[in-house]
Amino acid sequence: MAVTQKNENKTTSIIENTEINKVKLTITVSPERFREGLLHSYNNNKHYFTVPGFRKGKAPRKIIEKAYGADIFHEDAINFVLPDAYEDALDQHDLEPVYRPDISPGDVSETDGAVFFAEVYIRPVAEIDDYHGLTYPKGDPEPTADEIQAELSSQQEKNSRQISVDRPAEMGDIVSMNFKGFINGEPFEGGAGEDFDLTLGSGQFIPGFEEQLVGCTPGDDTKVNVTFPEEYHSPDYAGAAAVFEVEVLDVQAKQLPELDDDFAQDVSEFDTIAEYRADVAKRIKERKEATVDASRRNYLLKQLVAKTTVEIPEAMYLGRLDEMMSEFSRHIQMQGMDVESYMRYTQMTPETLKASWRGQAETDVKNVLTLEAVAKKEALTMSDEEFAEKITENLKLEGDKLEEFMTTIPAARRKELERSMLCEKAMDIVMEKATAIDGPLPMEEVLVDEEE
Repeated sequence: MAVTQKNENKTTSIIENTEINKVKLTITVSPERFREGLLHSYNNNKHYFTVPGFRKGKAPRKIIEKAYGADIFHEDAINFVLPDAYEDALDQHDLEPVYRPDISPGDVSETDGAVFFAEVYIRPVAEIDDYHGLTYPKGDPEPTADEIQAELSSQQEKNSRQISVDRPAEMGDIVSMNFKGFINGEPFEGGAGEDFDLTLGSGQFIPGFEEQLVGCTPGDDTKVNVTFPEEYHSPDYAGAAAVFEVEVLDVQAKQLPELDDDFAQDVSEFDTIAEYRADVAKRIKERKEATVDASRRNYLLKQLVAKTTVEIPEAMYLGRLDEMMSEFSRHIQMQGMDVESYMRYTQMTPETLKASWRGQAETDVKNVLTLEAVAKKEALTMSDEEFAEKITENLKLEGDKLEEFMTTIPAARRKELERSMLCEKAMDIVMEKATAIDGPLPMEEVLVDEEE
């Protein structure tokens, strides 16, 4: 069934359902609006045309059209009016596209206006009947002795120092050395160094080199026999046998500080190691509590998705992948690199990146649609006051900045934020209605904790 809508912006649109979650819009731009587009195109492009009898850029539009063709300005005019007309049509029919539209032109004339067609996938509506009485394992946020010790050991490592030792070198030691490398008895470029510090076990040198320095002591002269890997970056050396003459100058070992009161005073505001240990345990518990809570929600969300009925168009997954690419690009730029350079460095392409994200994109889409179904069932709403409170909480905006944000935010962006907030409220309700049972969370539900 076709439905016609008209608005004050000189756009008329007809909507037809072509398949599940896909519609076809026939959008008509009025002659008056199309003439505005023609005028815009003429003013932007008139300086490109040369017409006898007129200075460049001064020929009237009709004269240029007569010389170059009546439709010379049509394409640019359509590009000018189309975005607003398309957005008007979406507003008229209250449509929310999930991917960019497939647009094709129709009849265009100055007297009748412009017609174009837009086929677009729209946001599906999920249905969920029963989400009460779900259960989830409690999990245990209490820190273990091993976790506490691991944190203390990490601080020991950070505060360690290197000292020279009078014993044979071991893996993990730093060996200071002079070395010269030979292939077929001849020195080769890049094969020599003086006062070079090498951490044994770091994998910095050719495979087999570092292992042969284990057992050396300061003052030793030794020979190291290695073979360059077949896939070595320099073809001249790939697969070649080499001999290194090594003079061991010094061996240094890592010295860890004792876990005592002095250590606690050096690395914290506490006077005793007992107080510091208790604080470490407290911080680990806080991190684990956040992780366990997120994991519980993830566990329940998987159950909710399994109870949800929805037909998701492929276009929605593609739209999510585009969003992920934009998020990734912003992250890369914040690291001081552009996406093109990253692609060259990693030998990746946008297609291979998106392919690696596909599973996560599908999960994201299903999760959001599922929580929207719960929000609909619960008749959840978002008042202006709640929205402003969330914006203050999430974006740290308040006062004049909050007021400016609330009055200038585009409708589509506000709708997107409100949806996210309603999904949070829906998840909170599911958690409240669920029952915790004894037992650990499955490993696949435990989220990886970020290092502080």
